[in-house]
Amino acid sequence: MDHLIPDKDNPHPLLKLEGNERKSFTIKSIIITLVMTSTIYLLPNYYWLEMITTDSSYFLLSLFGYEPRLFIYEDNFNQLSKLDQWMYLLYDSDRASYPAISLDSDNLRRRNYLIVRACTGMQAGALLLGLIWSTPAKSHDRIRASYTVLIALFIGNVMRIAAMIAITTILIENFGLTYSDAWMYAHDWLGRPLGFFGTIGFTVLIEIRDVKILDTITVWIDTLMGTKPKK
Repeated sequence: MDHLIPDKDNPHPLLKLEGNERKSFTIKSIIITLVMTSTIYLLPNYYWLEMITTDSSYFLLSLFGYEPRLFIYEDNFNQLSKLDQWMYLLYDSDRASYPAISLDSDNLRRRNYLIVRACTGMQAGALLLGLIWSTPAKSHDRIRASYTVLIALFIGNVMRIAAMIAITTILIENFGLTYSDAWMYAHDWLGRPLGFFGTIGFTVLIEIRDVKILDTITVWIDTLMGTKPKK
């Protein structure tokens, strides 16, 4: 694998792979990415990260003049939807309590915002780590890329959560929207472009540390589509 590590003379060696070597790399790197992504995201208990994310989002909301309240939400398994029950059993079957933020609204009753595993940003974090460690690079470059992207992901995710809660409240109080409509605009409409530009930003952070994950993805696409590498 050493000959696949980028250097000044050969910055994109992956793109020059051909034949069986390219197929072998594709299979191995996809397996590594899938195994690492699923292991990192599904196996650990992320309650500690949920708590830190909740506390940090609370701090940001307080900083901008809101009056949130922190509490632990206790759920009733039998009252969950079928999908939520499946997610509960898959992720954290030993508990049904989650850190949460509540916020008053002039037009609606106090709303609760639960911070669950899916809110921690670790879906993206696990996938990016899988890509980093399936891409040939020097160990210290992969380590730097890993902690850099995780720190950036945490900060960006906290800002995203605080912004969504604040925007939901603003839309309810100032524009008379219902909670469901306000949350849709804040979470879905805002979340999609934030996720898109965030992905670009995280990719740049990884690439500038000489971990060429875009080359890995390009090799995957070329191999799966049967495209020959350019000379």
